[in-house]
Amino acid sequence: MRRLALLVAGVLFAACGALPRASGGAAGTLLLIGGGLDNDNRPVYTRFLELAAVTGPPRIVIATAATGPQDEEATDKAEALRTWAPGVPVEIVRRETSTADTVAAIDRATAMFFTGGDQKRITARYRPDEAASPEWQAMQRLLARGGVIAGASAGCAMMGRTMLEGGRSAAALGIAPASPPTDGEPVPLGPRLGPGMAFLPWGLTESHFFERDRVGRIVPALAASGERWGLCVGEDAAVEVDLATGDLVGVSVSESLLVDAAHARRDGAVWLGLRADVIEPGERVSLLAARPALAPKVPGAATRDVPVAEPGQNRQLASWRLFRQASEPAAGVLRLRCDGWSVRACADGPGQVAFCVQVDGGATPQ
Repeated sequence: MRRLALLVAGVLFAACGALPRASGGAAGTLLLIGGGLDNDNRPVYTRFLELAAVTGPPRIVIATAATGPQDEEATDKAEALRTWAPGVPVEIVRRETSTADTVAAIDRATAMFFTGGDQKRITARYRPDEAASPEWQAMQRLLARGGVIAGASAGCAMMGRTMLEGGRSAAALGIAPASPPTDGEPVPLGPRLGPGMAFLPWGLTESHFFERDRVGRIVPALAASGERWGLCVGEDAAVEVDLATGDLVGVSVSESLLVDAAHARRDGAVWLGLRADVIEPGERVSLLAARPALAPKVPGAATRDVPVAEPGQNRQLASWRLFRQASEPAAGVLRLRCDGWSVRACADGPGQVAFCVQVDGGATPQ
């Protein structure tokens, strides 16, 4: 019922013309993939190919701008796509591909796939200094005609107007390293933000979210950017965003997290007022729904600590266990201790979680 109410609210607001729309009137789709994408991930590849066929016979462009070994990644992704759709036309555009050839390839395409690596390489190549390059304009045309742009890892991280450029959660929360870096360079404190590719108009995106404990990174980033939504995608997981309706849908068997910072506030060393929804496969949520009237509850003292597996054991999915378990009212208040900071979470309505992030040594809110 909660998800139906959110979707209905979005539809009603849209009817009144009061909702933000995608820039340029885009009517296409984004497919955000959290990284670690295995070639046998049927739900993600088949959904991408379905979306690629919405406007006609699928024709795909793979963009390797983010990746170091571009040839290896281009071959891997092209062969994966042809495994699921033998004969599908695939073109590769690299960092070195000329503007004319890149634009021509995108204008022929029904779908585009950005590989992983460093998201700053993508914006430097295709949206330098937030400029509307010919390549970026071709991508906008692809979306406007109903196409799909997908991205894995760095290709996911660059989707918003603002993007996270890197850094660990501890540094984003203002925690200085216990020892100097080996390269002698100081670690910048606070969230490292920069201009993204501006495909997604409604929030920040995160990849490798659960596996790298990035909840401590997305929270100060949302506060610094002023964005409401954090679309936090786990490895081998994906979420689909319809730019015409603002609907988000979970794809793949792995889950993701939608963080709502509508009521977020900072009290000293504690970030409060945060709400989250664990996005299950097939779950649909509107990013354009009315803001909830009530602020999330403040989780009290922890009743149980969520254990952290040793490195190499289940990729340290303690962050996922925290939110998954906390969504059940009977779980009480759970805590996850990280490197100099912690998260407390509890159920806050059907399927939703209230949580706070606290730097060690800060006063615990009552």
